[in-house]
Amino acid sequence: MAIFCSRPSRRSVAWSAVSIVAGLAVVVPLLALTGTAGASKHRIAAAGQFLKATYLPIKLRAPGDPQEIRYDISCLPPDGDAEGAGVCDGGGTVYFRSNANLSASVPLQLDPNAQVGRYVAAVPASIWNAPWFTYYAVIRDNTTGRSIVVPQGGSSAPQVSFSMSGSTIDLGSHAFGATRQATARVASAAWGSGAGQVGLEDGIDMPTGGAAFDVDNAGDVYLLDEANSRLLEFAGGAAPAQIPLPGLVGVRGDLRISDASGVAYVLEMANASQPKPLLRAYTLQGGILGSSVVADAAAAQVRLSGGSAYVSEYPSSMWAPVFQNDGRTPVDTATQLARAFPGAPAADGNVVVLSTGNEIRIGTYAANGATYQLSTDRITSATPVADIQLAQTLPSGKLAVVFSVYTDTAHEYEVAVIDPSGALADQFALPAAEWAQSMPLSRFRLVGSSLYELGSTDAGVFVDRYDLGVS
Repeated sequence: MAIFCSRPSRRSVAWSAVSIVAGLAVVVPLLALTGTAGASKHRIAAAGQFLKATYLPIKLRAPGDPQEIRYDISCLPPDGDAEGAGVCDGGGTVYFRSNANLSASVPLQLDPNAQVGRYVAAVPASIWNAPWFTYYAVIRDNTTGRSIVVPQGGSSAPQVSFSMSGSTIDLGSHAFGATRQATARVASAAWGSGAGQVGLEDGIDMPTGGAAFDVDNAGDVYLLDEANSRLLEFAGGAAPAQIPLPGLVGVRGDLRISDASGVAYVLEMANASQPKPLLRAYTLQGGILGSSVVADAAAAQVRLSGGSAYVSEYPSSMWAPVFQNDGRTPVDTATQLARAFPGAPAADGNVVVLSTGNEIRIGTYAANGATYQLSTDRITSATPVADIQLAQTLPSGKLAVVFSVYTDTAHEYEVAVIDPSGALADQFALPAAEWAQSMPLSRFRLVGSSLYELGSTDAGVFVDRYDLGVS
């Protein structure tokens, strides 16, 4: 059985406090390396060529936030010993441009009071006070002269920061154990490799199987059975149809179905034989349409918009096109980086989210030429919140948000539906049925006014439907 690296188990829900810093972006250019982030020193091919920068994008900023951007920079020492990773004479410059076309460049300064390798750029007040601004950084290793750009698209696809306004919704304390009953169970399959079953493999701390799913406009469910290299299609209450996925290896990935054109997009995560993710396109009969290497090594989600497939790293918010024309035109990696967006372009608006402490910030924006129009909401909770699973608009313009709530001994999901005025239209809890591991942000889908949840037990995997009761 295959062994996969994974996030910590939800059986110990305290992991959430450190793993859900939404917006964390890790940039690890391989340069001449053969490994990826976290590679052992035996896979590093050249001394002094490893430079990494992590940062928390200030996607949504509110009054009282520190007017700065922080980067943690780590390098290998000149002798190339991975045991010395983190030893770095770093620096760089952050480049800003506001909606008023004001620009500034600010050098990074070492923060002597922070952990080793923390560098800070103070945002000029003229930039910070703007409704929105863009920025990117050029990070340097002064010892080797190496440099990287974050985000990777640089000036062609910079990070966007929006100023927060609007209402705040206080959800109070979460009442565990009072979850909503599903409207219907629309798909289920036992573990196994036989017809209608889903493969189960070993993971680091919990089994892995049924990594992702999607639902088409007719309500038919497609479940990714990556261990058996196939899709299971559940339609009309009949036994699931099996759709082979030639070439797919047994690693976790995300799934999106374009039922209008009959294309299934499967994001195959980086693995031992593939150093970067691969987005594959299939017909719904299992025919191969094509595949394309994804520029971002941390890509973990797929979205569809306007006949194109976009991917995003987890948990950043930068989306880049990988396939156009419904799977028949791959986008090269250089173009992916140059055309990245802060949110996947969509006819019903783009949603960008940020989790900070026990607060969730949400911005819904529309691009209007070179400017943005934005509406924002803030959700606070007395119970700790974790990963934001879904933030998507309903046909009526209401916003549905799904996120984790947890204590040291309990974990559930909270659903909040917000109307355009900023008022709470609906709120309820859902169980966290996560016996097996799936992709981190592939447990929920919103189709029309119905919310679908992927769950599992020791008996198998299932998909439940919850009709929201709001349009």
